[in-house]
Amino acid sequence: MYQFDWSILWGEGGRLLLQGALVTLELAALSLVLALVLGFLFGVLRWSQFGPLKPVCWFYVEVIRNTPPLVQIMFWYFSATVILPQDILMALRDYGFQFVAVVFALGIYHSGFIAEIVRGGLNAIPRGQYEAAEAIGFSFSQSVRYILLPQLGRIIAPSLVNESVSLIKNTSLALAIGVADITYQARHIDYSSFRGVEALTATTVFYLVVCMAISGFGHLLQRRLSRHRRSAA
Repeated sequence: MYQFDWSILWGEGGRLLLQGALVTLELAALSLVLALVLGFLFGVLRWSQFGPLKPVCWFYVEVIRNTPPLVQIMFWYFSATVILPQDILMALRDYGFQFVAVVFALGIYHSGFIAEIVRGGLNAIPRGQYEAAEAIGFSFSQSVRYILLPQLGRIIAPSLVNESVSLIKNTSLALAIGVADITYQARHIDYSSFRGVEALTATTVFYLVVCMAISGFGHLLQRRLSRHRRSAA
């Protein structure tokens, strides 16, 4: 029978898992920033129904949402030598190209879902508000910034929290190209000491704690926004 040895988590194994956890959090934070920027951009553009941009935005969102994140990670990693100029490629290699490829792939992948969340939230706001803003002389960017975005945050906050949790879990796919996240370190511990069960248990607890913390924050945020909406009413 298997004999558990949790002491592996307090020595070198614990140090490796801690380093991997920090890499995982960094991956998630940078990917989320990129996903939010691109998601809001394409979501607003799809909602605005600008003629020339509408098919481009549709193509982007549908391609990104209907291809697996692991395939996108592998694509950006292995095709970079063909797509990127040599100077940029060398600079990214000095920084850690595997890391950058995962950030880029996960940011783009989740931006497709965030774009649809943003577009759905904008559709929930009466379009007459945007038309009224135009009537008093607001530009498109001013209408979005001052009229739509303050309302949009209350509508899409729960969905953005769920997407953030999904992104955290998808960072484990970085293992495929050798990024030393917490899942990679758990596999390394398994190979070196045959204590994969303990390492993977600790990894599971880490993901569980982080994802539950984000979900709890989202729940508190939703309650606060709902209370603010009732007070305003």
